[in-house]
Amino acid sequence: MMKLRTKRPYYTTWLLLAIFIWTSLIVGSLMWNYSNERKQSIELAANVARAYFDKDTAFRLWGASHGGVYVPTDERTLPNPHLSHLPERDIFTPSGKRLTLMNPAYMLSQMMHDYEELYGVQGKITSFPDKLLNLHNMPDEWELAMLKEFN
Repeated sequence: MMKLRTKRPYYTTWLLLAIFIWTSLIVGSLMWNYSNERKQSIELAANVARAYFDKDTAFRLWGASHGGVYVPTDERTLPNPHLSHLPERDIFTPSGKRLTLMNPAYMLSQMMHDYEELYGVQGKITSFPDKLLNLHNMPDEWELAMLKEFN
């Protein structure tokens, strides 16, 4: 006896089409959401970085507006050798406490080093190698590439 091949029911074709369209919509939505979240994350990171940079710039400008700040010397804050030409780089209070002048770059550098663990933000003052005043501020490869991009 011969079996007759029956046609697929009409609704099965529509069901498969609906499943395909639904799956396509879900995958499309997932791809759009992923792309949107990635864009927003990058934008948020850039805004946070800009805010930290602006804060550091304001701190440096504040220090510059005062001509630097005198602080007590200790093993962590030694007199800045780049200011050795200034006759009043190191002074003494009437009680005999030694103070040294910190210029804005030295202040910012020390602040970045001492408090990078506090908020998980690292910063560094750097420049192109031919413009550096302090060799400790030499840029690494990534920093140099970013400086060229900014330039």
